[in-house]
Amino acid sequence: MANYKDIKYNFTPSDNASGVGGAWILIKTQTVSSGVAAVDFIHGTSDVVLDDTYETYLITWCNVHPANQKPELLFHPGDGDFTDAKTSVQWITRMSYSGGGVTVGVDDTNDLANSTGGQPVCVNVGNGNATDSCSGSIYLHGPGETDSYKSYLFETVTVTPDEQEGCWGGGDIHQTGAIDRFRMDFSSGNIDAGSFSLYGFSDA
Repeated sequence: MANYKDIKYNFTPSDNASGVGGAWILIKTQTVSSGVAAVDFIHGTSDVVLDDTYETYLITWCNVHPANQKPELLFHPGDGDFTDAKTSVQWITRMSYSGGGVTVGVDDTNDLANSTGGQPVCVNVGNGNATDSCSGSIYLHGPGETDSYKSYLFETVTVTPDEQEGCWGGGDIHQTGAIDRFRMDFSSGNIDAGSFSLYGFSDA
């Protein structure tokens, strides 16, 4: 009789298994090397696909550095423009300090309900050093749906010389129209550096 060590890497899914396989397909990357006010991804513009081609999309950003000290990085989903879509979200944060302290809890200040402004996804992003930055990702499900709200999840990390802050959250975009674009910007000042990418999940 086979034991665990013999079979642990010998797994074959049954013929009726669903949701097995698939791959993330890179749609577009935008790299910022000098100050810009915002980074936009708009369906049908500059090779961007953001419709019902894929059921789930992944938005990532890496080493995004602000011009100003400790702004919020904001996510703006849009339906034809960037003004209509409302977001609701709940947040959990974990902050670690250089002195060894740790704070964990729900961040009520960022628990938004039907907000039409940008949704904060990174907070307190430092700009004192070149390495001060934020990175993270958003999973966006069903942006092409026109009969229901769209759900999203995010996880992010912000690094400064004296603090590291991790944030997790999830919520809904309260817009029954299809989401065909999104914008990333800071609550104040330019984006000085960083890269932003959009992926779609193919189950084939």
